[in-house]
Amino acid sequence: MRRPTTWQDWVDIARKDISVVIREMERTTNPRMRPFEVILYLCQQCAEKMLKAYLIYKGTPGWGHDLVALRNACANHDDSFNASRIVNHCAFLDSFIGARYPDFTMSIDASNANRGLNSAKRVYDFVSEKLGLGKVFFTS
Repeated sequence: MRRPTTWQDWVDIARKDISVVIREMERTTNPRMRPFEVILYLCQQCAEKMLKAYLIYKGTPGWGHDLVALRNACANHDDSFNASRIVNHCAFLDSFIGARYPDFTMSIDASNANRGLNSAKRVYDFVSEKLGLGKVFFTS
C-alpha cells in the first residue's frame, strides 16, 4: 500500500477508520463483544488523519499523534479551530491514543465508545467543511 500523499488520501483513510467504528458500534451479533479499545483508538485515528488532511491542504504537513498539537497547528491557519467544541473533542479523543495497550487505565466501555464516535464524527465534519467537502454526519 502506498503512503498517503495528498489531503484527499488522508480523508479517504479517515473515512475508512470511522466506517469500521460505525460498523462495529452497530453490530447486532454479540454486541457485548465489541472491541471498545479498537473503536476508541480508531476514533482518535480518524480525527488525527482529518487534522493532517487539513494541514496538507494548507501546505504544512502535520506530524505526530497528538490531536491537541495538530489542532493548534490547524488554528495557525484558521482561528475557528480554537472553538471550544473542537478543542474538547480533540482533547477527549487524545486521551484514548493508548487504548490498545494493556497498561491503559481509563474506562474502555460502551459509554466512552459512543462518546468517542460522536467526537470523531464532529471533528470529521468540522474539517470536511473546511476542506469544502461539506458535512457527512451532522446536518445542523
